[in-house]
Parts: sequence; structure tokens; C-alpha cells
Amino acid sequence: MSSNSIDAKYYSSSAIVNEVLRLTQGVAVPGMSVAAICSYADALVEAYTQSVYRKEQDIERGVSIPTTVSVNSIIQNYSPSQNNDYVLRDGDVVKIEVGAHIDGYNASAAHTVVASSTPGETIADRRADVISAAYFASEVAARMVQPGQSPRNLIKAIGLVASGFNCSVAEDTYTCQIDRFVLAGKTTFANRFNPNVLAPDVTFETGEVYTVDCTLSTGDGIARTSNHDPSVYQRDVNRQYSLKLRTSRALFSEVCKHRSVFPFLMRDIAGDNQTLRAGVSECVRTQLLVPFSVTVDKSPGDVFVAQFKFTVLCNYTGPVRLTRALPMPNIASPTTIPETSEIGQILALDCAQAELPELPRLKARVNAPVPLRIAGSGAGAGASAMDLS
Repeated sequence: MSSNSIDAKYYSSSAIVNEVLRLTQGVAVPGMSVAAICSYADALVEAYTQSVYRKEQDIERGVSIPTTVSVNSIIQNYSPSQNNDYVLRDGDVVKIEVGAHIDGYNASAAHTVVASSTPGETIADRRADVISAAYFASEVAARMVQPGQSPRNLIKAIGLVASGFNCSVAEDTYTCQIDRFVLAGKTTFANRFNPNVLAPDVTFETGEVYTVDCTLSTGDGIARTSNHDPSVYQRDVNRQYSLKLRTSRALFSEVCKHRSVFPFLMRDIAGDNQTLRAGVSECVRTQLLVPFSVTVDKSPGDVFVAQFKFTVLCNYTGPVRLTRALPMPNIASPTTIPETSEIGQILALDCAQAELPELPRLKARVNAPVPLRIAGSGAGAGASAMDLS
């Protein structure tokens, strides 16, 4: 970041993400529709982004990453339609990711909760392990985004936290340098160690802004494509191709008319229009549109995946978190991190929190969804009661 106006827009986007994530995690309860949660969060983002910078109505603003609510063994990108919905069950591990931007300056964050009919009850099974591991991995990672630090050390630290809780870092989860209208800049790398694909041999530099996605699993963390059709897509603005089918041209025209560079929900563009939807295949095959596959950890047995994601500024004084960490769910893992360990010493370092602007009161209320029904019971009931793979 290099000017007060840029700082302010990043800060406003972060404040919006913080508030939307806080409100959204409060409705992740048994009986709640995942589709309704996603729609609620996206509506909040749209409302809040319209409430700021009112004198600059010509600037682009809104959702930078469609809200996803990935449950239990699903790793990422789950935002179902009402026709292919999932209703949360007692004990489900629920990962909520939200993104917003003002004039292309975007922020995103994710938080994990447990859908529980008895929120006062302490969870102490493998769900507690993976949630604790993902949380501490995110806290360690936040403290390592400072000038001169190597991404390779960040990857190592996340892996150490995961192994300490007998968990794995999930595939296809990244630390991304962000910029105006850019979700994954030049310094972007996977947070799961792969000896065949090393992180770039660079260091974090003053003024850079990053999103760090710490997603961990009680399974092997290998990401496999699920049975769910993708709902999130993104234009490849560097790709050109002369589409042959009329349906494909019509769909791509609608995408270009209503969306710029950020990911979007196909249902927001095509809806139930089967003519437009018929054009998806050619647009994907020619790489004009890139689908965000819904991935899952298919390790044997009940598998739980937890996610904590944040946006952070690499300041000359050290890391400055732009998005805030929300309170942890009521969990108690038997695993602890010794203060004298390498990870314990990193956790003891300071990590500043940016002072964010107060958001204006919304002119029109965004109504929160209500539970449809109470389903399942007991720890992790959702994992075995319905196939989410």
C-alpha cells in the first residue's frame, strides 16, 4: 500500500468482511440452509459496500469472493443453490469464507464454527484438534508476514502446527499477494509443503498485502474433486477465443457485462435460464471461464476440515492484521503448544491489529435466515448422516 486512499479502501473492505463474517457465523446453527447462509452473507457484503464511499458512486464495489460454507470434509468452494442445498446438522464443522472489495482493493477472511444445539457444551474430539490446529496455524502465519521473512519458513511453521495436532495441511490452499483487482499476485504459494514444488525463493516486503488461508484436515489433506458441480467461476481476462456456439456467446456476453475480474456465482448470471447454462461447457473448455471445483478430503472414516483465513499488511514495523480473528468455538483439544517450542516462541511475537473505520448503519435491513429444521444429533452427525463428498 502506498497512499492514504488505498489504505482507506483496504481498511473499509476489511471492516466489511469482519462484520459480515461476525454476523454470518452467528446463523450457522443446526437446521440452517447452507444456501441461505451464503445468500445472506453476500447480501450483507453488497449492502455494506454500497454504504461507504457514497460520493464515489462510479467505483466498482461488492463481493470479491462469493461466500462459501464448506461443511465437514469439504475443503473449499461450496456454495450450493436452493435446488442442491444442504441443511446443517448438530455437530457439523462449518467453514465460512467471505470476501469484499472497494474499487478493487479486496479483503477476505474465513472462520470455523461447530453447528451445535448445545453451544455451552465443550467439544473435545478430533474436531477440537483440527480447529485448534488451523487456528494456531493462522496465528503463527500472521506473525511471519514481516519484511525479510521467507515464505518457505511460513510453510514450514504451518506444517509443524499441523503435525503437532496429528493433522494435515489441505491441498490447494494458498498464501496470496493481493493488489488492486488482483486476488493472487506474483508472490503466491501453496501452504502445504511439496518437495517437488518449492515456494518462491523471495522474502515478504514492506507495503505488500496478503491473504493467508490456513486450512487443515484430520485426514491426509489431499484435495479430490467432489460430486458437487462448481458454482463459483472466474473470467480469465488474459484469454481470448472465438466461441462457436450461440449459447456460449450469449453466456459470456452476460458475464462480461455484469462481472469484471473477481469470481462470481454462475447462478447470479444464468439463473434458471437453460439456454445460458448450455454455454458453460464451451466457455470452460476454452478456458474463458475457470470453475472453482468443490474439493473434499476423502480419507477413510469421519474427516473434519477447519479453516481460518485472514488479510494482513506487511508493514515496516511488522505484520498488521486487517481482518480480525473471531472468538473460537467452545473446544478443548488435549494437545498444547509449549511456550519454549519453536511455534510457541513465534506465537509470543506481537501482531498488530489495524484500526478500522466504523461502518455506517445500513439504510435497509438485511434479514437473517431462519433454520428450516433440526436435523441429526450427536458429535459429527452431519458427517455420516449425509454424503457431502
